[in-house]
Amino acid sequence: MKRFKPAGGLLTRLLSVATAVPPLRVSQSEALNFILNRLNVRPATQQFYRRVFAHPSVATRHFALTSLDDVLEPNLDRINRRFEREAVKLSVRSLRAALKQANLQPKDVGFLVVTTCTGYVCPGLAAHVIGAASLRPTVQYADLVGMGCGAALPALQAADNFCRSHPGQIAAVVSTEICSAAMYSDDAADLVISNGLFADGSAAALLRAGSGKGPALTHFSSVVVPEWRDGLRFRTEEGRLRNVLVKEVPDRAAVATRELLKNILSQSEVRQCDITRWVLHAGGSKILEAQERVLGLSRRDLAPSWAVLKKYGNLSSPTVLFALKESMARHPPRRGERAFMASFGAGFSAHAVLLEFP
Repeated sequence: MKRFKPAGGLLTRLLSVATAVPPLRVSQSEALNFILNRLNVRPATQQFYRRVFAHPSVATRHFALTSLDDVLEPNLDRINRRFEREAVKLSVRSLRAALKQANLQPKDVGFLVVTTCTGYVCPGLAAHVIGAASLRPTVQYADLVGMGCGAALPALQAADNFCRSHPGQIAAVVSTEICSAAMYSDDAADLVISNGLFADGSAAALLRAGSGKGPALTHFSSVVVPEWRDGLRFRTEEGRLRNVLVKEVPDRAAVATRELLKNILSQSEVRQCDITRWVLHAGGSKILEAQERVLGLSRRDLAPSWAVLKKYGNLSSPTVLFALKESMARHPPRRGERAFMASFGAGFSAHAVLLEFP
């Protein structure tokens, strides 16, 4: 099997991946009961909610709420304050867990990039996390805002760029979403699906260029399809974020992922049969089914993504990192093994990276 050798021999390696979810864990049956009793929707919409929530692909989700009643909060200022408070809290938890895994301290982090799309604060989450997690005041940082579910992979690429130009220094990626702060209710089908799918959580990854035990990030690829932009996005209505999700998204995501795979294979001279791990964004059951069909994969190939979807729902940008952690926990990596990791989001954009295990 041909191994990748970068110019200068410098590779960025993934040192650790950690996740965090809020304590409120809600089953789909509990969520459905709440919706049917508390939301003002038409009888036909209630029947659609029953069909969506009966699907076995999602069993439980976590929310940064005291109780489900909090999603009925009408005051936008209080919603935004909850987003800021809970996003910072979850970000710090996942980052600290990643540091503990790698036997590192907050002061060791030289670069921090934070992704989110479910709320807005200025300064961004990264500046808040620096203080709350006690990172050093000289740390370089950046916020990636508005990239939707796909943001973790561009963040990994930004961290990779930092690591290659600062050998030996630690970069941290934190992807955090409070999707419950962006819930919206009316009778539209895409909102019913969204309300049955999205959840809250955070994931963090640490990287460093040089030798080590972690998987190397060898090739990145991205694709943007502007004509699909309005089919997957947030739209502001009455001051609130409203998810837009057209029925073509699963097929579009699969087509974009196929293009990413083609680009990665061309860059790396790796064959598809050389890839033994598939780490794809668990965006929903139809999305994973479309990926299997278009990429020629089996349910077993995407088992980690299916497991994350069932246990956590779609957490937006951290979801693909949850899937990576699940994949490595299920099957300890073997030397020379390769993993294809991909996600997609607003833009319409999709992103991928090839990992190689030492």
